[in-house]
Amino acid sequence: MRNNNHNQGIAMPSKVLPANPAAQPQHFLPVAFICAAALFMLLEGLGIKGLWMASLKALPIAILGAIALRQLGGLTRALTLAALAFSALGDVLLEMDFPNQFIAGLGAFLLAQLIYAGNFLRRADFRNRRSLLRAAPVLIAALLLARLILPASAELAPAVLFYLLAIVVMALAAAANRGDSALLFGGAVTFMVSDTLIALNKFIAPIPFADTAIMLTYYSAQFFILYGIRRTQA
Repeated sequence: MRNNNHNQGIAMPSKVLPANPAAQPQHFLPVAFICAAALFMLLEGLGIKGLWMASLKALPIAILGAIALRQLGGLTRALTLAALAFSALGDVLLEMDFPNQFIAGLGAFLLAQLIYAGNFLRRADFRNRRSLLRAAPVLIAALLLARLILPASAELAPAVLFYLLAIVVMALAAAANRGDSALLFGGAVTFMVSDTLIALNKFIAPIPFADTAIMLTYYSAQFFILYGIRRTQA
């Protein structure tokens, strides 16, 4: 009895648990994405060349893939990972130098846009007023861009037109998403802006700091789309 009382009087040390152990990984990957994107844009702006730059260019998208793997589920996760994979492939192809490089990169991004569009269409509703209000400026911008770009793209006009149609469908599908889709739609529009800058810079006239503007809008678009997908699933 004395031993039991003695043991009861001893204060056992409490186990100190780490505060929110999941918080650190959740913040690490977005910060890694921002750092990798900033590093690539900095080195590209300084004129650094080399095959390793193609890997660095795709690294931020690979990090977004890791985030999607952790935070999404089911078919949405599979489609998002596929779209990011083709985007990363397009990044690598466009950074390399070989015949028909632009067509190859455009083809990879075309597949990414079609997969994104298919993913968004699963939760689309085109009958509500919000969808119509979002769709109108997208369609007007696409028509103006087509009138400006297609005549200047010469033999590439069919490929450019097909890609333009794909990204417009992707943006319209994002616009019609039934969930909390403001961030998703913002990402889709930002993707259109990035591709518009590419087309203007390539077919119309050089744009000051074009590479930085293109990559900044591109990385931002992919980030917004990923977190927009997650928000629509919440």
